[in-house]
Amino acid sequence: MSVANVTADLGASSARRGRIGTLARRSDTALIGLIVIITLVATATLSDFRTLSNVNNLLNTTALIAIVAIGEAVVILARQIDLSVGAIVGICAYLVGEWSGHVSGPFGPVVGVLLALGLGAAFGLGNALLVNVFKMPAIIATLATLSIYTGLQIIVNNGSQLYLTQVPKWLAGLRGNAWFGIGTFIWIAVIVLVAVSFILRRTRFGRDIYALGSNPEAAVYLGVKIRLRTYQIFALCGALAGLGGLMYTSQFGNVDATAGSGMNLTVIAAAVVGGVSLFGGAGTALSAVLGALLLGEIQNVLELTRISIFAEQTLQGAAIVIAVAVYAVVSRRLRRPVRREAFLSEHPTLDPVAINAAGGTANG
Repeated sequence: MSVANVTADLGASSARRGRIGTLARRSDTALIGLIVIITLVATATLSDFRTLSNVNNLLNTTALIAIVAIGEAVVILARQIDLSVGAIVGICAYLVGEWSGHVSGPFGPVVGVLLALGLGAAFGLGNALLVNVFKMPAIIATLATLSIYTGLQIIVNNGSQLYLTQVPKWLAGLRGNAWFGIGTFIWIAVIVLVAVSFILRRTRFGRDIYALGSNPEAAVYLGVKIRLRTYQIFALCGALAGLGGLMYTSQFGNVDATAGSGMNLTVIAAAVVGGVSLFGGAGTALSAVLGALLLGEIQNVLELTRISIFAEQTLQGAAIVIAVAVYAVVSRRLRRPVRREAFLSEHPTLDPVAINAAGGTANG
């Protein structure tokens, strides 16, 4: 592939990203509208929904899912996936909760957060190692580490449970604390959202991630360090899952060998439903947060109406299928003009009108 071809390919990719970016912004607006509609209907029809305790529970649970979903979104943007985040949340919830109990003094919270981020990042690097060194597809590598990390979780738990009474007071009260009337969990989610959004939009790392997801071949010719970025995205995803594990301990107050199980589907669903493309290169951190809020609200409504948990799982799976199908159709339509222009540039003697009359050969 020549430099000219790479430049042309990148130009076409930029045009596609521009159109898809516009679509993403529209999907964010539509998603916000849907969230508002569900909120208004639930508020009007369910008395339990509008209670302060229910609102706090909804926002705290959503904040936890949103933080892990942001990490998952970064991996998906680079055309990878991490199926082990639930296991990382569970094992970090237990280990950080237990280890932080040995740290006293004013630096306890700082040490606890660093432990969560560092331990989660280490597990994320384990995923990247399989992808980079052994050339395993991410879906296979993280499926394997899901089993490995779940097994480690059972080993370290050793059949025991971790309760709030066994963790430091700052961790036990993290969920109930508030700054300026806003819960700590929400503040943490906002900080993570702002930080990751800045990284994705304003740094070379972010541009490389979008390049990898949009056109991996062109990214190689541009000099993107794919192996390094792979380590970084999985480490970031693992670190945010570790932070989610810290919050999990405070949220549920009972950590055992099943902690974090089932969170993988919820996190991926939040990112995809929010507008992060499973094909890579399109979406934002805000997309993952909005998806988490939508799914959290739907789950909350289903719980208040006492719908079976199996129905909740069915709806989550259906949401993923619908979101991926819609995005695939729209993306295919957006690519058609680009393919047509490329075909005509390679065959300048052809008549575009004749091509259209013959059935749109240039459209693929």
